[in-house]
Amino acid sequence: MSGKQTVRTVLITGAGRGLGKALAMTFLSKGFNVIVTDLLPPDYTPVPETQSAASAAAGKRLHTFKMDVTSDESVYEIYSLLEKENTRLDIIINNAGIDSYFLLSGAPVSEFKRIFEVNCFGAYRVNQVFIPLLKKPGGRIIHIGSESLNLTMPFMAYPLTKKLVEGYAKALRQELRFYGVDVVVIRPGAIDTELLKTISLLSAKQASDPGNDPLKKAFQNFASQASKEVGKVISPGKASEFIYKVSQIPHPGAVYCINNMLQLRIAALLPFSLLEQIVHTRLSKPNL
Repeated sequence: MSGKQTVRTVLITGAGRGLGKALAMTFLSKGFNVIVTDLLPPDYTPVPETQSAASAAAGKRLHTFKMDVTSDESVYEIYSLLEKENTRLDIIINNAGIDSYFLLSGAPVSEFKRIFEVNCFGAYRVNQVFIPLLKKPGGRIIHIGSESLNLTMPFMAYPLTKKLVEGYAKALRQELRFYGVDVVVIRPGAIDTELLKTISLLSAKQASDPGNDPLKKAFQNFASQASKEVGKVISPGKASEFIYKVSQIPHPGAVYCINNMLQLRIAALLPFSLLEQIVHTRLSKPNL
């Protein structure tokens, strides 16, 4: 990565597995230098007997780092390493994200704060630190948003974070336009990743008896129903190919969608009073 670069370079956060890892493999296949980061050092070690000459060459363009997007020190440490090697970034993909379901009326502040720290402030921190390495003009920042951003539901902090991310990205897009840098949000629907599995694990997590508490009963009903509402699930590879194509559009729009559910689009258009009544009715009756 040192010296004058002859190929384009992308930085991907949260790339230890799932969509992030699929993105890394897609960009590698397109000839990019790929810098991947995750809370744990990403493991991309190929199986020796299956490693071709092409994959070995691609491996030389892959650079993995342990980085915590919630830590100023951790993010700046990786920035300093890249800056010393004269690295210039063509694309930053803010993919790092977590999901969690809990009582918004009862969970400790730390639990609510944690999901915002990763999903929102993590992207803000990465952008702020790495923008000096981004090519101007011509650089691009991509945020992985969510189709759920306009869904206002109990027990769900994730859509709140994604709504904030998208609003921030649109504001940042207007600022960085003066540098000739594009900022884009991708709104994917369900992708077959560990993030999606948090929904399927909800039912087991809420197996304990809620007693006579109506709110805890509603949460238990929510847990039993949520995994049935995810809709069509696509592979990380399909999503990553779509994101790559968006990354190559000369003058991209602000938002692109893939695999979004019609039901969520309709729900976002409903008057809140009607949505509120529908949710209350459904969560008052288990196993619908």
